[in-house]
Amino acid sequence: MSEKLTREKVEVILHAATGRFATYGYSKVTMDEIAEDIGMAKASLYYYFPTKESIFKSVVQHEQQAFLAAVGDAFQKAHSGSEKLVEFVRLRLKLTERLNNLSHFSQQGWHDVKPLFKDVIASFIDQEQQCLTHILQEGKKNGEFCADHPQRTATMILHLLQGIHMRFLRSSDHHTISDAERSAFEQEALFTIDTLLHGMLKRHS
Repeated sequence: MSEKLTREKVEVILHAATGRFATYGYSKVTMDEIAEDIGMAKASLYYYFPTKESIFKSVVQHEQQAFLAAVGDAFQKAHSGSEKLVEFVRLRLKLTERLNNLSHFSQQGWHDVKPLFKDVIASFIDQEQQCLTHILQEGKKNGEFCADHPQRTATMILHLLQGIHMRFLRSSDHHTISDAERSAFEQEALFTIDTLLHGMLKRHS
């Protein structure tokens, strides 16, 4: 089978699996259902993905890479480090919501799927940190930020966002985030970043 055909088949599988996970949550989806959605024999599905866990990990990675691509596009349009930082947070909130919907936004759902992609999360966090560190270093270089430790500050920002994320996970047991929850989530995250920016922005005399 050609590489192109294999890649196309994988995309079809991931698209179907994403829809299933987002609708029913990770724990309630079966390989039979994914295969049926795309008219593929279960044995053929196993050729591409040996387990449901491997499909889920690929779906998560696909979402993460789409986020990083969107961040790159947004950075080309932003003119300042502050704009880039705020846009990073906005896009990350969208990613967080999409990933929550794949497992279903509940404490139990999170615990069910977290161990499955621990290595994927670790790699992605490293990429996020590099991205944030670059923003802060660039802002420091052009005189916009007073950030003596860009890498440590990037780590702190990620920890703050993760903390806000986990607080919402603990306080909600819905399958999806409501408009009110989404608004509160976004306002809290953006307020946190705005507060940090006021502390980092270089004062010009």
